[in-house]
Amino acid sequence: MRCLMLRLLAAIPAIASVQATHNATRTFTITNDRFIKDGDGFQIISGSIHYFRIHPSQWEDRLLRLKAMGLNTVQTYVPWNLHEARPGELVWHGFADLERFLRLAHAASLLVLLRPGPYICAEWDFGGLPWWIASSQVAGGGAMKYRTSDPVYLAHVDRWWRPLLAKVQPLLYQNGGPVVMVQIENEFGFYGPDEAYLRHLVGLARSVLGNDVVLYTTDPPPYIANGTLPGDALFSTVDFGPGWYNLSYAFGQQQALMNAPGRRAPLNSEYYTGWLTWVGQDIANKSVAKMVKHFREILAYANGTGSVNLYMAAGGTNFGFTAGGQLDYLTDKVAWREGLRGPPDLYRPVITSYDYGSPLSESGETGQPGLGGPNGFKLLRAAIAEHTGREPPPLPPPPCLEAYGTVEVPQQAPLLSQLPHWFPGGGLPSDTPLVMEEYGQQGGVILYRMYVPASSAVPGATLHLGGAVHDVAQVLVNGRRVGSFDRNGFTTLTLPPGTPGPADGLLFAGTGANPYPNAVLDILVSAVGRQNSRTDYDTKGLSSPDVFLNDLPLTGGWNGPVLYRGLLHVDSGLVGSDGLLPSTYLSIKADWSFGLAYINGFNLGWYAADRGPANTLYVPGALLAPCANEVVLLEMNRTSYTPAGPTPAVRFVAAPDFSGPRGAPAPATAPAPPTSAFGGIVFPGGHQVSLQHQGSTA
Repeated sequence: MRCLMLRLLAAIPAIASVQATHNATRTFTITNDRFIKDGDGFQIISGSIHYFRIHPSQWEDRLLRLKAMGLNTVQTYVPWNLHEARPGELVWHGFADLERFLRLAHAASLLVLLRPGPYICAEWDFGGLPWWIASSQVAGGGAMKYRTSDPVYLAHVDRWWRPLLAKVQPLLYQNGGPVVMVQIENEFGFYGPDEAYLRHLVGLARSVLGNDVVLYTTDPPPYIANGTLPGDALFSTVDFGPGWYNLSYAFGQQQALMNAPGRRAPLNSEYYTGWLTWVGQDIANKSVAKMVKHFREILAYANGTGSVNLYMAAGGTNFGFTAGGQLDYLTDKVAWREGLRGPPDLYRPVITSYDYGSPLSESGETGQPGLGGPNGFKLLRAAIAEHTGREPPPLPPPPCLEAYGTVEVPQQAPLLSQLPHWFPGGGLPSDTPLVMEEYGQQGGVILYRMYVPASSAVPGATLHLGGAVHDVAQVLVNGRRVGSFDRNGFTTLTLPPGTPGPADGLLFAGTGANPYPNAVLDILVSAVGRQNSRTDYDTKGLSSPDVFLNDLPLTGGWNGPVLYRGLLHVDSGLVGSDGLLPSTYLSIKADWSFGLAYINGFNLGWYAADRGPANTLYVPGALLAPCANEVVLLEMNRTSYTPAGPTPAVRFVAAPDFSGPRGAPAPATAPAPPTSAFGGIVFPGGHQVSLQHQGSTA
């Protein structure tokens, strides 16, 4: 099978050369209820592609494939927390090179609908907001009312938006670039109204971008009045999926309620080609035929002037610690307490794959690999060609994918044994356990350690947390795993039979390093993803400072070091003409449960093989080298293997697998491992990997 990474033939225009093309004929406006580009009517046929979910080496390829589908525009969010992972430290390279992405779109003759937030949702960690606004170490942290006109929050937004918009301004369409519209906030109708907040954002955008660019909002039709401003300050658009609303109603809400006469061009700015998937549920698999049918109806609306943006057009990946989550309100809390249903505010983390069932998959393929059904890419391409009467660019060959085979992972080390190497200072002391944001940690894994009387940490003793763990925790006594907590479970754990005493545990047995009157209690918490769809904080780690062992409050000795950590032989003959190796998928199932995976130090994201549905993690070819590639798994649940048992292994395959277990709950208490704490896999020659960041510059 032929495979190809598409490249632009022309050089990417620099900002200066983009500006040089500016002339009076480059205009993009809304007149007589139509989009007008350079004086002529224009129908937006767009698709969402998130530069931050695709390896930068693949941006050109994906844009050209979308162009070949017949699109004339692309849409992307800008996640604040990617560009300002630390307060005041702005990042504009690697995955965060927004300007390069916009120039690539321009070189592909694609216009851009830009969505800079400051809140974006997108099933992205904290909806794109930076984690540090929840920390008391910054002004208003944890107390400011974000997504409101709270002046403390707006001051943070101003400091972020001014440099961001200054980078966008030269790339506006009237300045010779591709950006024709800039969105203000995102689906604010669910939380508004707050006119002062929206007017502040509009004023800030106008002060940097000028008065010519179209500023717009996006909301579902029933919520549009609360999410925008009436008149011509903002152009209000709607979003909905196939068959959700009668088109006359949906566009009528957009046109008659909010937009000024003459500025009522119909636009569905988020038309859903698929849907998100949570851990533990079936993979979302929407009807392609239904989606294409209603897509045709939107194009034909208002005498063939209906505009649309496909969400998503190109799937991507929630690399590192970037996946978000949802909190579902539950009203029957009594039933939960009686064990009849799940807990209040049921937490649902988003899987690492953001394939979304898009016409262009996570790996750049068409035909919804791993899902099946009619080829959405080809059907949409045919519908666009039929409607416009224009033949799109030729269909490109499929992208390069390779099944590299099985990789054994025979060498291992207990995770806790690595602490002296990673954190020689012994961690960060505090009187009570704090959320990880207070330790200056973005995400990943945090270890809480406490020395307790040995007579208290015995079988039958009860460990009680004052609040739900955020999000998953392993509990160890003297280095052995004795149980776990889950955010959707209860907050009490009874120490099981076999709980080791200080002299019997893994940490100090035979070393004389521990004063035997004390036992070591470790709670290792994994932050799987912050909620991305509400307006409350979702701090990570132990959510309450109150921790009790029996009736003894545990205070005065907690430590919070951050835990993070990184093999596959690839033939140099597989290197393509573009200098890159074929992409692949890391298959993690069978013996594996829950944890993190790394390739050559790059954080691929979370896997949850014990719950599914994803059994694979996408590996862009740009992460691989034609030699020995380092593979790291930080496995949280499975016990260590024994010499007599099979050697643990993972596989590299050429196709995604979304057929994993569905909704299977993790065991309340796992058996203690026979020889070590739990499977932190460490390879010879492996360098330490800091998971403080998502690996975007690796």
